[in-house]
Amino acid sequence: MVRFHVRGGPNLRKAYTKIQKAKKARYICPACSKKSVRRESVGMWKCRSCGSKFAGGAYELSTPTGRLSQRLLLELKKGALSKEYIEKLEAEIEKAETEAEPQAPEEAKSE
Repeated sequence: MVRFHVRGGPNLRKAYTKIQKAKKARYICPACSKKSVRRESVGMWKCRSCGSKFAGGAYELSTPTGRLSQRLLLELKKGALSKEYIEKLEAEIEKAETEAEPQAPEEAKSE
């Protein structure tokens, strides 16, 4: 990406600076709780204190989808989710899996 040229416009420059700040920032380590996690490469993060490596987002340690899934897992562990809600989620997952399965092609009818 071209850095700070007029051709990109203000919206592109704002998006670029937001991404760069997220990439260069330090994050809190889930293992040792110190603010020493830095980005190594795309999706790879390493704690400089304890040496733990993590997989995460390309520009930030955890993506919004990742944070949502972590919250749901914590609620499941606590038992905070109702049984009906869990059954509803299971039904949605099964429905999505059946829709994703490849359908057998219909045989061509020769006349």
